[in-house]
Amino acid sequence: MQPRILDNLATLIHAPNGMKYLREMILQLAVQGKLVPQDENDEPASVLLEKIQTEKERLIQEGKIKRQKPLPAITEEEKPFDLRKGWEWVRLNEIYDVRDGTHDSPKYQTHGYPLVTSKNLYTGKLDLIDVKLISESDYQQISLRSKVDKNDILFAMIGSIGNPVIVDTAFSIKNVALFKYYDSSLSNPYYLLLVLKVATNYFKSASTGGVQSFVSLKMLRNYVFALPPEKEIPRILAKIDSLLALCDQLESKLTQARQTQEQFALIATAME
Repeated sequence: MQPRILDNLATLIHAPNGMKYLREMILQLAVQGKLVPQDENDEPASVLLEKIQTEKERLIQEGKIKRQKPLPAITEEEKPFDLRKGWEWVRLNEIYDVRDGTHDSPKYQTHGYPLVTSKNLYTGKLDLIDVKLISESDYQQISLRSKVDKNDILFAMIGSIGNPVIVDTAFSIKNVALFKYYDSSLSNPYYLLLVLKVATNYFKSASTGGVQSFVSLKMLRNYVFALPPEKEIPRILAKIDSLLALCDQLESKLTQARQTQEQFALIATAME
């Protein structure tokens, strides 16, 4: 981490919600390329971008996905920090196939396929305990628009915006964003998960709606982020894992220290 951050670390971790902010800071530094040293031997992100664009064009030519309107050029105002060497500014839809679920309300069944909505992502994990069930025919119809595959990522678009999760089972979706891959071998779902977690606060602040907040598919597709070189991505993710594990250990020790302090205070009060 940066020296200035280290200088304030002791103050931060003892502040209210300090560990929460520390974890968020780690993720923010990660998407800015400030957690791991760069390797000059890595192919730049421009090469990865070209590979993905080639695969995207192939899918369009084969009729597997539709050609969309050109994305707007990225302006200087949309670049929130100085880009690291070898990284590239991109929009989400350049790298990922961003869709949404059905806008209809299928008839619910006592048995069938789960229909996942924003409510099922509320905890930050996929919760199917109270999920509604739909028929196989409705499931097949929804899959024509937004088939959900393993390692795709869901993102709540309505209500409690965000809470991205990686898919590990089959179901249908309604009013939830779906991030798929033009080529899964060129995309790491855990890095996309990281980008979406960091972007959640932006989407919440930019959301519209009265009773329920809402973020549009267009806004998701146009979101700008920094793409690292392909070989740097696993190093970033490994560093995040190690730092968050240390955060867990530190939080446990802080909790124990506070409990010990409270016990000493009780003893002192009892002896007065």
